Amino acid sequence: MPPSSTSRQDPAVAPCPLQAGKGQVEVVVVDDRETPLSGVAVELAQGTADEALRTRTDEHGVALFEGLEEGRYRFRLLDVEPGLWRVLGRLPLPPRAAGAAPRWGSVSRPKPLSWTCEGTESLAVLAAKLGVRPSRLIDASTGQPLTPEVAPAPGTRVEVLPFSHEWTTVETGFRHVVHRIGLPLSLVVVLRDGTHHPRAHQPYLLKVWLDDEEELPAREGMTDAEGRMAQVLPARAARGEVTVSPGRDDERKVTLRFAALRATSAPEGLQERLENLGFSCGGERGQFGPKTRLAVEWFQYALGLPLSGEADEATCAALGLLHRS
Repeated sequence: MPPSSTSRQDPAVAPCPLQAGKGQVEVVVVDDRETPLSGVAVELAQGTADEALRTRTDEHGVALFEGLEEGRYRFRLLDVEPGLWRVLGRLPLPPRAAGAAPRWGSVSRPKPLSWTCEGTESLAVLAAKLGVRPSRLIDASTGQPLTPEVAPAPGTRVEVLPFSHEWTTVETGFRHVVHRIGLPLSLVVVLRDGTHHPRAHQPYLLKVWLDDEEELPAREGMTDAEGRMAQVLPARAARGEVTVSPGRDDERKVTLRFAALRATSAPEGLQERLENLGFSCGGERGQFGPKTRLAVEWFQYALGLPLSGEADEATCAALGLLHRS
């Protein structure tokens, strides 16, 4: 129960300098691997009143609200779709000094979310940046949903369809652990041999590195009848390496880059997709050299396109659709 007004105003009643977490709410925001997330915007509100406190988590993923009257409050992550976060549990706060009374402001109102594409973001990466599911993203100029298989072109203005902002209940005296649910990336790769036939029912080994260079445990699998391997990756996956038929005479390794591909019209984007699909550009990067031209010709030959060696509209469209990004 909140202390009475008499006890708060009576100078003879001195508060204990160390309280067992009373009058404080601590929130720790973690990702799918229980790693603390910094810079996450959070909001705490009083009951049904239109007053709130806002802050961001620190480098330890912690947001602390001090000087509160004991009781329950409403809490939410700002600018994150409700289905993409949840409270995992709570722990009693250790004794600590009471904080100063907070300065309450008005509850924040939903504001439009948008993003101007740089040409390096897949739909899943954009959704993760904006805190929503990919299905909520639309092209701002047309109002139409974006195509999941093709990355938006550079300069495309993406908007988020409105969503409701839901609250959960938290209580003073506790540390609440909040899970910010990540959006997994679907990796689908078709593996082919030297004659461009599917490497069906072949064992493979997939290694994945995150954007901070941490290496995840390797995954083993088997390609299907069409030579496809399918895996779910964390949103922070940056690159990978696939070893097909490891330990055999026909072993082959393919290096992959995730969620950082430029547009197919740019030399780097063209080369990255060709390399991912098994058409080597001989190490050329950023310039349309003779080795890239040869890789384009092999790609055109495999798909029955005219052998021009040029990154024309039909070739770039086929490359984007086959690569599915």
